Amino acid sequence: MADMATYAYGTGPIKGYDIGPIAMEAAFTSDFPLAAGVGVQEIVDKQEVERRVMDVRPGMYAKYMPSRIDAGPSGTHFTGGRYLFETWEDVLDYERFTSEELEFEPGVKFWSRPFFLNVERFVWRVAGAHNFLPLEEHHVSRFERFRYSGAGADLAVRGAWASLRDEAAARGLGAVWLLHQPEQQLIGIHSVASRDAVSALDAEVSLGSLLPGSLAVERYFARTSRVLSLWLPRSRVAGGVPSAYPMSPPLPLPSVPSRAV
Repeated sequence: MADMATYAYGTGPIKGYDIGPIAMEAAFTSDFPLAAGVGVQEIVDKQEVERRVMDVRPGMYAKYMPSRIDAGPSGTHFTGGRYLFETWEDVLDYERFTSEELEFEPGVKFWSRPFFLNVERFVWRVAGAHNFLPLEEHHVSRFERFRYSGAGADLAVRGAWASLRDEAAARGLGAVWLLHQPEQQLIGIHSVASRDAVSALDAEVSLGSLLPGSLAVERYFARTSRVLSLWLPRSRVAGGVPSAYPMSPPLPLPSVPSRAV
């Protein structure tokens, strides 16, 4: 089986992912700082071992795991995940599984781990998603959340997708997703770049400027990060690499055995 193959981290082909529209209905995002004392190598190793349990959940297309370390005295490491799923039922299943069932330490549910601090997580409906460059060139990501008010939001958000997608293509981005959370009146934009400098994507004018003025959007969260890892269930099934580490170096590769378990 492809997911039982031994492979060398950072090498091998990514299979099963195309340039063009991404036909996914739902997304899941999480953002949180790690507790002090959790090293980058430790979290890289943990997520690779845990991927082998988590990326087999129904409908998962991919996960981008961000990594941003505060340049200030605290050196806080911010991470999380940006996932796409085939259906709304799939993303609800993932939320249920990770919050109610999954334990890597006995008696401790996944999101209650003591080294995950102030976790923010959301399920989203996808208004549009598109890959402009091969996933091998996805190095840096920015995730933004916006609050909005006003009626007719679903049609307005979906109506903004074409112009937002075209602007992302004109900027040479690697990918873009437009997400909507009507229950909490939130919009999310996930953009990916092939540039290795976080500051370059960070300096881009927000694609949120293309959202309809009728919604009176207010950006309240924005974080640009290196991509620490990419989980690639479709590649794993197709016999390619099950995960990739596009920013190694400077970020480390896993040091755990590469044979899936």
